[in-house]
Amino acid sequence: MAPSDRPWRASGSFPTLPIGVLIVCAHVWLGPARGADPRFYPDDPLRVDDDRIFDASNAREIVESDYYDFVRNSFLIPKEPSGRQAVNINTVGEVPDSSWFTNRLGTVAMSAADIARGPDRVDRLSVDGWPIVEGKSEGQQPGWRVADPSGHVYQLKFDPRGYPDMATGAEVIGTAFYHAMGYHVVEVYKVDVDPQGLEILPTATIRNLDRTVRRFTRRDLELVLARSARNTDGTYPAIASRFADGLPLGHFRYHGTRPDDPNDLFPHEDRRELRGSRVFAAWLNHDDSHGLNTLDMLQGPDGHTSVTHYMFDFGSIMGSGSVFAQEARGGNEYAVDWKRGFLTLATLGLYVQPWLKISYPEVSPAVGRFEADAFDPATWLPEYPNPAFTNLLPDDAYWAARIVAQFSDEAIQAVVEKAGYDDPRAARYLTATLIARRDKVVAHWLNQVNPIENVRLDPAGLLTFDNSAVKVGAATPAASHVLRWYRFDNVTGDHTQVGPAMTVSEPRAQAPAELLAGQHYVAVTLRALHPAFREWRRPARVHFRRMPQGWQTVGIDRAYEDEE
Repeated sequence: MAPSDRPWRASGSFPTLPIGVLIVCAHVWLGPARGADPRFYPDDPLRVDDDRIFDASNAREIVESDYYDFVRNSFLIPKEPSGRQAVNINTVGEVPDSSWFTNRLGTVAMSAADIARGPDRVDRLSVDGWPIVEGKSEGQQPGWRVADPSGHVYQLKFDPRGYPDMATGAEVIGTAFYHAMGYHVVEVYKVDVDPQGLEILPTATIRNLDRTVRRFTRRDLELVLARSARNTDGTYPAIASRFADGLPLGHFRYHGTRPDDPNDLFPHEDRRELRGSRVFAAWLNHDDSHGLNTLDMLQGPDGHTSVTHYMFDFGSIMGSGSVFAQEARGGNEYAVDWKRGFLTLATLGLYVQPWLKISYPEVSPAVGRFEADAFDPATWLPEYPNPAFTNLLPDDAYWAARIVAQFSDEAIQAVVEKAGYDDPRAARYLTATLIARRDKVVAHWLNQVNPIENVRLDPAGLLTFDNSAVKVGAATPAASHVLRWYRFDNVTGDHTQVGPAMTVSEPRAQAPAELLAGQHYVAVTLRALHPAFREWRRPARVHFRRMPQGWQTVGIDRAYEDEE
């Protein structure tokens, strides 16, 4: 059956499937928003979203241009936030492992060396003697593709002339960070290319702007090198990106679903890992974070293939604009901003955009334009609208900020050192700036919700909890906490309050004795009272399930609204 013949409805809706299959899907995929009885299932909270159930072998490559992606997201997709909660989270508000995301930092132990290593399989890579098999025709950064002795393809990209280490360093740093955050990325290595030993296979081709294909020639090679930074020994710094295994299917979108993937049920703009990536992008100034810098790959054995969703191409993060230093506008304003444009016109140029007043220190050409003093994580913007970023809610941002907080100063320094900047001033400045921006991201987004975490109820009924903002030094402890206890019926969903509200000054409280007797589920709402953070007053509701060894925390809802 051809993809166009599949019984799909509008983008973002469920495929037409047998009712029995839909019931199974509801259990496996819908997390806290499942809406089915009971509210909590025995396997909650889900840690893995098995979104590779159905064979996706009918998926075909989708080809889109930069221009189309810009126009669609700038003018054709609504830019007002939906207000909907993320739909792919589990009952404790986390993102399960899936074809989109794998929990790493904050969930598993990662040393600074582990974070810096990223997805790489080897410590060092040499491309000497690897023949050129294809020209690079997409993206701004010049380069070509080579094949290793086994025939596996790597893409080489070079620094722009006059900016050694800028784009290649950004690529290495971005890959390591995004891997630790949990996204699927490809291996990326810093290499030096000797032009004297380059071989072009007779079958090597390159695609013209009109998408016609011709032979890749020595002239094409020389044009790339003429635009690239050069080392003093005559070699050229580059990054070598290993192609992901499988069949490329083109880019994924940050809106709707992929109609030819039967496993792709959640609208992309409502996936927490895509919404939360706005927080990561702001930290790293990844203003080029849109669909054209993603890639879907069809992977797996015949008859049981599935789509894995990759993020890649981080050459335009921090102060790098890939082929030039990042524009001053980058991260501060959309490429098309009608409101500010008309304001400038109406005032005959008297209105000056705030970002034009930002001062960027001249440290090294390898840095480009990157700073922390004027950076505001709340107002940061990508190059043009991203639907998932637009739909970011405070609890989405909180999830992401907790991950950012896990990057220690030591880990950030190790990642920057991996990029191999020849100018030590660049490495020192980038490390300090990334640390300062991290602290701003964490201080802002951890405090936009009630930041309780690690909520525990011991067998004797003692409740203890932590505060993620306090834990990382982004806030002082709350003056007090207000708690309400409930019996919870997992079938009907009814909550029955037990006893009056209690106020405690420490992050611990004793549950009422009459609450726990004979109950399989109980719940508590917690408000944190702090003079500086009004958002802490919003209650978080936590559910516990009785287990043989004690009480298990089975649900955390930070978007909960009660009658108060």
